[in-house]
Amino acid sequence: MKRLAGLIAALALTVPAAAHAGDDAPATAPIACPTSVGQGVECLSGRDPSGAWFIIARPANWNRKLIVHAHGGPRTGEPEATDSLEDLDRFSVMIREGYAWIGSTYRRGGYGVRMAAEDTDNSRKIFWSLFGRPDRTLLHGQSWGGNVAAKVSELYARGEDGSLNYDGVLLTNGVLMGGTRAYQFRADLRAVYQFYCGNHPSAADGAYPVWQGLPANARMTRPELRRRIVECTGLG
Repeated sequence: MKRLAGLIAALALTVPAAAHAGDDAPATAPIACPTSVGQGVECLSGRDPSGAWFIIARPANWNRKLIVHAHGGPRTGEPEATDSLEDLDRFSVMIREGYAWIGSTYRRGGYGVRMAAEDTDNSRKIFWSLFGRPDRTLLHGQSWGGNVAAKVSELYARGEDGSLNYDGVLLTNGVLMGGTRAYQFRADLRAVYQFYCGNHPSAADGAYPVWQGLPANARMTRPELRRRIVECTGLG
């Protein structure tokens, strides 16, 4: 995490300042911060006009630099107001190093890179409207969020007047190899597992293509899946 903070600092020093603020921000409410961010941090929650929830963390010793976070996944359920707390906790080193942070849940679960990119950039606009233009605005994409961040940098790197919206992009374990193709390995792993183990699906389940994941009406639980893995491999 120290190396991550150092890389962020290097990005902030090597690029020009960001552009003007965005539109008026939606209402926010104070929430409890994760303990991992340290003392003296203001955390706020709100929802943008598209329905995406966002969380802001701003330390008392704010260095006037902002991290705009694009989370991984994609998450499959409906977004909830507290979802981004997990991301904030995971990358809490950024706040401890003096950076402000904003993360969006995106307006819905499921795959949608262009949608998620728009919601991510909307979160930048919200922060700028609330607190003014930071000295630096850095875009951070984690895992599938790396794909989202790449699309953000493609579509929203500059404002309408040509000025920069983002001063740097940081990808951690970023998924960039062709969008949905990056998930092909999961189907490959499932096929290899079934070839050797033959219990997912089992004979009692009935046959279905393994790329499907599970049939539409399946009721398999995680404990049952774990039991089958242990049964075949002895691991788990």
